[in-house]
Amino acid sequence: MSDKETVELLIADDPDAVREFFFVRCRPALTYIGQYFCSGKQSAEEMIGEFYEFLSADRWHKLRIFRFSCSLNSYITVIASRYFQRKRNRDSIFIDDNIGPLVLDGIISTEMEDRSLMQVVGLVIGRMPVLDRMLLNRILLDGEKPRDIIPEVLPYISDSGAGTKTREQVAGYVYTRYNRAKVRLQKALVELGYCG
Repeated sequence: MSDKETVELLIADDPDAVREFFFVRCRPALTYIGQYFCSGKQSAEEMIGEFYEFLSADRWHKLRIFRFSCSLNSYITVIASRYFQRKRNRDSIFIDDNIGPLVLDGIISTEMEDRSLMQVVGLVIGRMPVLDRMLLNRILLDGEKPRDIIPEVLPYISDSGAGTKTREQVAGYVYTRYNRAKVRLQKALVELGYCG
């Protein structure tokens, strides 16, 4: 059966085609990708079933836009890799080697749909290190300039030799740290489905 015929049968929700495609033809690849990104937290059937639900959502939109410029297996492998990578990130942590983990467990729940964007922003910021929280609140939310909050930042960075740095160097550090925190906030919101 050609890729085009397979796609047509899947879009038509043919049960035999769904079973053959997901649980026979793509089973090894989907199992490997799912276990690679999610490290065996689910059985192969659960992962494949979850991916099937994702792919069939919105009347098989992702298959409807497939242009057959590569094999169907290659296309599905790319989509599955992205899906399970996002799932892993959503269910675990974001890590910045210079700052540490941002734990999102506890934010992801059935209550998410009932939260406004600003409540979610507050929850994500609340899980960041103290300095990052302060910088995001003062610069991003309150609109202050990095150089204006240097006196309040100095106690947080005194271990890094801030006393020997010029005011401009400390302002540069504050600005860099703020930008990293902002990027982490943006990534968290994207993973939580609030912006993209």
